[in-house]
Amino acid sequence: MMRGKLAFLADRTAVLFLGLAAGAFITASFYTVNAPVAPPAAPQPGAPAGDQPGAPAVPAAALPPTVTVGPALASTAAAGREVHVGVFGDSFGDGIWAALYNGLRKDDTIKVHQFSERSTGFTRYRSLNLLDDIRGKIDRQPVDIAVISFGANDTQGIYDNGHAAKFMSEDWQKIVGDRVAAIVTMLRERGAQVYWVGLPRMRKPEFDADIQQLNAFFAARARALNVPFIDTVPASVDADGKYAPYLRNPDTGERVMARANDGIHMTMSGYGFLIHGLTGDIQKSIAQARGAANRDPARQDAGKPAGEAAKSDG
Repeated sequence: MMRGKLAFLADRTAVLFLGLAAGAFITASFYTVNAPVAPPAAPQPGAPAGDQPGAPAVPAAALPPTVTVGPALASTAAAGREVHVGVFGDSFGDGIWAALYNGLRKDDTIKVHQFSERSTGFTRYRSLNLLDDIRGKIDRQPVDIAVISFGANDTQGIYDNGHAAKFMSEDWQKIVGDRVAAIVTMLRERGAQVYWVGLPRMRKPEFDADIQQLNAFFAARARALNVPFIDTVPASVDADGKYAPYLRNPDTGERVMARANDGIHMTMSGYGFLIHGLTGDIQKSIAQARGAANRDPARQDAGKPAGEAAKSDG
């Protein structure tokens, strides 16, 4: 019995230590490809996706990335200030941050902040309460855009208030769903526009099955919260929809190593594959916000002498 428990703990804990070398590759080159959103499966009758007791979450019609401008971004653009993007996640979030940093670095008016913490997740609040951690970080550095990516450490049961909940059980979904909603609500209250980045295909079939349940669950939660969900699975597989360590650069046809040796994380090039669409969406949002600010008569008049501004009013 004890040997079985130790084996279980070893299996569940192993992923917490994977990807520790991700930061060492941040300066590596990126290759990008547009990742389409996979068509959702219909939920079972009588219950929303991910809410059915004892059943795995099924893919919901997650909102695809769209051009949006949140209140904080609109205010930042109107004032001509730097745009701040915060990336929140686990070790996988480290890679998402690196890819976004690389994709947006040509615009020196955009700052991308690494707020991810390795070995964290929604099932590990006894180690780190994500709501408190994220709140503290944006208290110190407010963000206009928030990008969230968790889950690699969450394919396990959860212990909360003296009660154990099995992975994907009704209680598990309630606890994790409430934690997700609390973070998104807090970020929205600060005016941030929020994006959720899903996880890619995994090499080990058993682990991939759990991850795809998580993707479906987070997609359903994102849809309920009106948060764009970036489905990264299509960008992480070969032409047959299978796990592939090498993927082709669509611009050059070159086969590029896209996955880390652990079969879970990506290479720096691989992370660029996953969030190419998101990078473009963020750029469009910022351009839209700045365009609206430049067309604002009040802002234009603010830079004119008082008499000239009065003439423009008729």
